[in-house]
Amino acid sequence: MKINKKLLAVIMTLVIGSAALTGCGQKTEQPSVTPTESPAVDEVTPTETPVVDENTGGVAGEEVTGETDPTPAQETYFVAVDGIEMPAGMAMDSTMFADTYGIDTSLLNSYYVQMPMMNVHATEVAVFELKDAKDADKVMAGIEKRQKALVDQWKSYLPEQLELVENYKTAQKDNMILFVISPEADQIVQKFESAK
Repeated sequence: MKINKKLLAVIMTLVIGSAALTGCGQKTEQPSVTPTESPAVDEVTPTETPVVDENTGGVAGEEVTGETDPTPAQETYFVAVDGIEMPAGMAMDSTMFADTYGIDTSLLNSYYVQMPMMNVHATEVAVFELKDAKDADKVMAGIEKRQKALVDQWKSYLPEQLELVENYKTAQKDNMILFVISPEADQIVQKFESAK
């Protein structure tokens, strides 16, 4: 069966033309909606009391939002990274903290971990406020656990990020411990050590 090329071209033109014209048709008129006063809403009282995460200041398992007083660990973090450009990040919640660091939070007065929002950056900065400086070894063991997991994560992904993870820095000042994975790790450590 021989197909006439001219006939095929005419049919294709008609199909494309009708599809284009269908999209250009008139819109049907939408009825106008006038806003009315919304009915009064009764105040709802929650039946369960949310569990407050002592370390982040928010409800356990949820991201902290709104105005809260920063913990000493958060204050130290913000001083250490002040003026340093960091990739978009988010605070690590308590559930993820327990899974990734495995540090017993009863050893800490507070902690703050800023991790990357997108998984193309390995940058992570964590500050731990110890109740007793003698427990520093236990916190350092948790840091080593996290760092080893990050090496495994990045070793087959992005070589430049793996290099950052392998060249991590830690510092201790009194009862505060800092863990840094960043291109500016030396500068962050210096600011941490010189903070009041």
